[in-house]
Amino acid sequence: MLKVYGLSLSNHSSMIKFALKEKKIDYEWIETLPYSMSNDKSILEKSAIGALPIIEYQGEYISETLAIFSFLDKAFPNIKLFSEDPLEFAKTIEIINICQFYIELQARNFYPFIFFGGKKPEGNIDMIKDKIHMGLKSLEKKSTLNPYMINNFSYADIYSSFAIFTTIPVCKQIYDWDILQDFIKLSDSLDIINSRDTAKAVYNDVAEAMNKLNNNT
Repeated sequence: MLKVYGLSLSNHSSMIKFALKEKKIDYEWIETLPYSMSNDKSILEKSAIGALPIIEYQGEYISETLAIFSFLDKAFPNIKLFSEDPLEFAKTIEIINICQFYIELQARNFYPFIFFGGKKPEGNIDMIKDKIHMGLKSLEKKSTLNPYMINNFSYADIYSSFAIFTTIPVCKQIYDWDILQDFIKLSDSLDIINSRDTAKAVYNDVAEAMNKLNNNT
């Protein structure tokens, strides 16, 4: 059986869990801390920088979310989340990259402060907001949003859901900015994505993990 080394609080681990549920793949979930939080050197044998998520299949380890998405569609092709159409496939990657580099990567500057009680960063705050706004504007422009990001449900929807999920509290607390109010079409599409039973199950796991973390602090 495929094994997943992930952290339930992690949006990228949740992306993989979402994909596995959509593709109806049986898996074993192994709750794991990244190397940055555990200093467990055994993680470095599975992931070069000790980041999560990681999957194990037939004795081999694969890390990086997009690589895992690609593997899952090749190894378990019954339910595909990448389109066979070349243009739609490319657009799916485009949406994922917009979310990763122009939205989530920018918001990630504030994750330690927002989610883990770290020190609030002071530099480049306005520039980061501009980049997030540019990314959201580009995402709304490039997506079909009819009702999904690119026509049929795909990895673009999974990635967008959890990339924006963690960006919402960042923008609210740092900028007092409700990004969903400013991007209504995007918000409507996310509502449909997140109403899927698979999404609800994964978000429930995130909520339980967050409650557990809060109760232990």
